[in-house]
Amino acid sequence: TSKGRDVEMLVRGSSILDDPPAHRNIVVLCHEVSNDVANGIFDVNNLLKGRVDVLARCVSSALWVSNGVRADTTIYLMLSPHNITVEVRGSRVRSLTPDERTVALYLQRTLWNGGGKDYVDSQRNDTGGREILSSSTMTKGKTLRDARKGREAMIRRIRVSHRGKASLPGFVLLREERLQARLDELASSSSGADDGDEGPIVWMLSETGDPLWELLEGWKREQQSKRASSTSNAKENRMTTTATLILGNQLGYSARDEELLRGTPFVREVSLGSLSLLTSQCIAVAHHYLDRLFELE
Repeated sequence: TSKGRDVEMLVRGSSILDDPPAHRNIVVLCHEVSNDVANGIFDVNNLLKGRVDVLARCVSSALWVSNGVRADTTIYLMLSPHNITVEVRGSRVRSLTPDERTVALYLQRTLWNGGGKDYVDSQRNDTGGREILSSSTMTKGKTLRDARKGREAMIRRIRVSHRGKASLPGFVLLREERLQARLDELASSSSGADDGDEGPIVWMLSETGDPLWELLEGWKREQQSKRASSTSNAKENRMTTTATLILGNQLGYSARDEELLRGTPFVREVSLGSLSLLTSQCIAVAHHYLDRLFELE
């Protein structure tokens, strides 16, 4: 979905659109994201507020291995209800480190440059916004005036931190992004290794789904059988396989998400077991399964 891509998102003279397709897509459905977080207005030294820590951990788990970044992986953070997606492409990121604070700074600049500055300017004479007025965002004993001053001071720090700095390589802000549009793109861009493949490989993580490892083993046997009767190179087939994993954030899926995903023919429910894991842990385990599968060749 190229619509809504920030025109500033250019890296060394070439557009993000010129990137080769990722071989692993991670889609995280992030619900109840605050208006401030969606505009990059958060304290990188207090990531629990607004649960920015979850976003940062998901990016780190999706892209990082011990000695570098997975160039074959792209993660999409779909921020609801704002219809905004932050796309992070492993093949294009530069100078990224796996700690949550650095990842949060990269996310902040993407969101701030993509609309946060304009949002703050339009609200300059506002009383501080709904989040400041909400008692849930104020510590006990704080006055509205103190909270507003604290928020204004944070915004000044954000302005200084990102002033005059270009958007970061590999980080793209997509606007007017909805789950249906993302599924439509996956249907057209994700495919199996062989011409005779039945369709895109898209998994919806669910506690009631089929065991992912057993599914992968079965898929592997099918691919080996096809390759045995084919003259194509097995390694080449493996490297062109694209798989997509869809997960919810710490709040899980919404009822609308579940209805849409379960009603999409090519989306298959998969499970990592009966034990509930953090979203970032699920991403790491799924990566491990895929790594292990290909090591068995």
